[in-house]
Amino acid sequence: MLKWAALFGAAISVVIMFLLTWWAAFIAFGIVIFLLGYILYKKPDVNWGSSMQASLYNMALNYSVGLSQVDEHVKNYRPQCLVLTGPPNFHPDLVDFVGTFTKNLSLMLCSNVLIGLWKQKMPESRLTADGHTKWLMKRKIKAFYTDVVAENLRSGVQMLIQTAGLGKMRPNIPVLGYKRNWRMVSSQSLEDYVGILHDAFDFKYGVCLMRMKEGSRAAPSIGWSWLGATQNIPGSKDYSWEARFIAGLWVGSRDGPLIHVNPTTLASEQQASTIFQREQGKKTIDIYWLFDSGGLALLIPYLLGHKKWWGKCKIGVFVSGQINMMDEEKKVIVSLLSKFRLSFHEVHILPDISQKPPPEHIKRFDDLIAPFRLNDGFKDEATVNEIRQGCPWKISDKEVDKNRAKVAVVMWGSLQVRLNEILLDYSQDMALIAITLPISRKGCPRSLYMAWLKTLSQDLQPLIILIRGNQENTLTFYCQ
Repeated sequence: MLKWAALFGAAISVVIMFLLTWWAAFIAFGIVIFLLGYILYKKPDVNWGSSMQASLYNMALNYSVGLSQVDEHVKNYRPQCLVLTGPPNFHPDLVDFVGTFTKNLSLMLCSNVLIGLWKQKMPESRLTADGHTKWLMKRKIKAFYTDVVAENLRSGVQMLIQTAGLGKMRPNIPVLGYKRNWRMVSSQSLEDYVGILHDAFDFKYGVCLMRMKEGSRAAPSIGWSWLGATQNIPGSKDYSWEARFIAGLWVGSRDGPLIHVNPTTLASEQQASTIFQREQGKKTIDIYWLFDSGGLALLIPYLLGHKKWWGKCKIGVFVSGQINMMDEEKKVIVSLLSKFRLSFHEVHILPDISQKPPPEHIKRFDDLIAPFRLNDGFKDEATVNEIRQGCPWKISDKEVDKNRAKVAVVMWGSLQVRLNEILLDYSQDMALIAITLPISRKGCPRSLYMAWLKTLSQDLQPLIILIRGNQENTLTFYCQ
């Protein structure tokens, strides 16, 4: 009502101005139009300020405070993602993947860990933050950017998990890339990577890993000038700059920044094209729902399948079952998905998931973990304990035998081999494969766990998403 009264008053004032002195009114209008045209032509780089900005801030603040007073319910669940990208322009695939299913739906926060001393890294943080935000805006990704300075990678991610977000708008899923170079990096790097997954579960977060055949990384672009690209990683051997990428997290040098950032060119650089910006046509998204952890492994592919470039894709669900009860189990799963109102096209029962893989495939897995074996079968206990203290990532013979002997935990060693065979048989030509992420107990050697993930996704062409919830329900029978 007030804005219409103001508009009416302004119109009356213009009319009165012309009635009193028409020639002076024309001169005043001419001067205003000339100044407006000059400003529009010159386009000065200046922020004039606006009362609308203050109003938007007040609205956002009031709504955020009001949202904190709303009780959590499964019907209000949103997959709010903390994307561990490092510099976002280095990982456009990871950015586009999360941006696709969170757009106009939930929170997306891109994050970077700067390793080193606070006084050395803070200037770099201030210099790059605005450029990364503008890069996200130019890519039309509705996301925030933040970074932290920490002594090491894991402590930096712990800071982000604890402090990122505001009120109820806080991340509940860290999203990171698969660590492809896990066999080359230092033991501490491997410990940090797997430790981040355990930390996320300890904080009641879900976890999402993304693995692409080509890897999720863009080459350093014109916004970044590379300094010392062949320098070694502290505490490790002679590795190239590729080894500096930790699962989508950029790790800088402790002695100072490895890169010089130009914020102006960062926002104006040429945008890299990814699979998430292309029409997928009538392909298929396969979901391997092997363990129930709250339904997150179903929800994210479902949201992705309802977006622009993925809308024509069919969605199939694979679950394990018994060969003599396949029809009954399929009816149960179809009924369950219909109650969740998830419009999946196909449901498949896998009765042979627990079959023992061929010996040659088991040998391939054994060859994969061979460099990390302790080979302690004929050594005394004191010698073994001494070796384990210096090399905690090493795999003992007891660990290998335990995972082979347990039929249920063959789903770590043998089951991952068997699942890989099933994936190659059923889903080699799909657009995307979503699999329930296997987790390990905290005492499991990190190299053994990474070997499981490597074996599970080996030789697969499609994009692979490994998802695990935190037992929080994300789907409901209740109507919205």
